[in-house]
Amino acid sequence: MSLAFRFFSFFVSGSRFFPFSPDILIVKVLRLVTFSLLVLFGSGLLANPFQKIHSEINESLPGGESGMFRLFGSQSQDSEVHKLFSAGVNVSSDEEEVELASLDLPKYIDVSPVVSNTVVHESGIIVKKYTVQKKDNLSKIARSFSIELAKLKKHNGLASDQLKIGQVLEVPVQVKNASSSRVVLKKIFIMPVPQSRVTSRFGRRVDPFNKYNRVYHTGLDLAAKVGAPVLSAADGEVVFTGRNGGYGNSVTIQHKNGYKTVYAHCSQILVEVGETVKMGRVVALVGRTGTATGAHLHFEVFRNGKIMNPESALSITEKQVTRLPKSEVAGM
Repeated sequence: MSLAFRFFSFFVSGSRFFPFSPDILIVKVLRLVTFSLLVLFGSGLLANPFQKIHSEINESLPGGESGMFRLFGSQSQDSEVHKLFSAGVNVSSDEEEVELASLDLPKYIDVSPVVSNTVVHESGIIVKKYTVQKKDNLSKIARSFSIELAKLKKHNGLASDQLKIGQVLEVPVQVKNASSSRVVLKKIFIMPVPQSRVTSRFGRRVDPFNKYNRVYHTGLDLAAKVGAPVLSAADGEVVFTGRNGGYGNSVTIQHKNGYKTVYAHCSQILVEVGETVKMGRVVALVGRTGTATGAHLHFEVFRNGKIMNPESALSITEKQVTRLPKSEVAGM
């Protein structure tokens, strides 16, 4: 720029319209340019230096979010926490009571744990009865049933090949469906809140009450509206009901094979200690009692006193095999 001004001043240095020397002219023009730049961009420099950052963050957030959700960190870490607020967080206690009072829930809700249900056929030997006809002989009968003559005679205790018309023989025959069994594969636990959504899984996570802490989450959070039914995940016996610190209103059920399940943050409890419950029994209603960021069920599973991942428990299946009555006409 200095060279450009010097080149320009070469033509105007002797002019009467420019009373300044070339060097003074260059200095004055530079000052004018600097002042203009300050006027154009000065307002941006004097503004809050964090305003642009806040604006960019706000623009990146999904529409409709309240300020409380922006207190948490990155979107990847807060997606699960945000979901906790999305169900029931703006419902007043009066609205909860009205909603709960209007519920007419059944005692049980049928949720099938069956994964597959098939009939399996097994090969083996069945005994067919054959009535001797005119012109029959042992060799002909053995060939028609694809059985050795010696086996046919031995099975019927025949000392000779002589047969009588109307005589009934027992013929052991190898068939593919000698017996049948029904094989049912089913889960040992059902989802305690049907049609809910998982908002926080088992394991380490950002503390929803302090974004700077990482805590170990001991259960599975299932978000649902306040008053949604909470089902017993399996058959068992209720061993605890009541307030349990940060868990709020809670229910604990003991199951077979050393399993135990816990249902926390409930708004209401519908069972009593000592009660025997079946899978699908409505034991409580979803709430946000205790230390909870929103309406959801905190679900825990123990095996022989040790905490386990509820999602692993929910995926465990057992096989039940029932032998079906043998058909009298099997293989005919």
